[in-house]
Amino acid sequence: MASSAEHRSIFKLQGGTGKHVDGDVLDPLQCRPFQALVQLSPPPRDPGAQGSLKVLPGFHAASAHFFEVSGLPPPAGGFTPLTEHDHPDLIDEELWTPVARLPARWRDKHSRGELPAPSAAPSARGRAGVVKALRGLAAELRALEGAPLQPGDYVIWDTRLPHTTGDPDALCGHERPRQVFYCAYTLAAECVALSAEQRSCRAT
Repeated sequence: MASSAEHRSIFKLQGGTGKHVDGDVLDPLQCRPFQALVQLSPPPRDPGAQGSLKVLPGFHAASAHFFEVSGLPPPAGGFTPLTEHDHPDLIDEELWTPVARLPARWRDKHSRGELPAPSAAPSARGRAGVVKALRGLAAELRALEGAPLQPGDYVIWDTRLPHTTGDPDALCGHERPRQVFYCAYTLAAECVALSAEQRSCRAT
């Protein structure tokens, strides 16, 4: 049976993370190639409520280009918050969407070959062009109206994808906390030091 210390390392009440990037933009396969979670609790009535996972869709493919044309240092791994000072355009709520199930309309469009063309963000001209393309992609995804995540759903995302579970340290305020099981994957041959650092961080 797990000890109380082991239980504390498994179960943790976490407030909002704020909008951030966890990956290395220029070398995405360094350490964690992707992040994932399993949804355990039923969804809140408001899918955009504090605690629900939201992402900036399409940014992973345009991330290196964005930081190059912006003249900003790209995230190099670890936790990189998006700030009002450096990234006011990226934290615009119009660019963000709650993570949802693939809607039936998307599957129908895919089977008929009617999906929109890939986002132009990775090759857009200038910082404003990248943001404009990302705003269009977010609008397309919201229009598809995917259903909220359900218990047992598996979500996987590129570590270059900005994401958030709400304002920093904010709690959801619902009767029942949002519960998920986070899955962390690293490249076994290259991340011994990072794994040891993360275990030490969790222990404290």
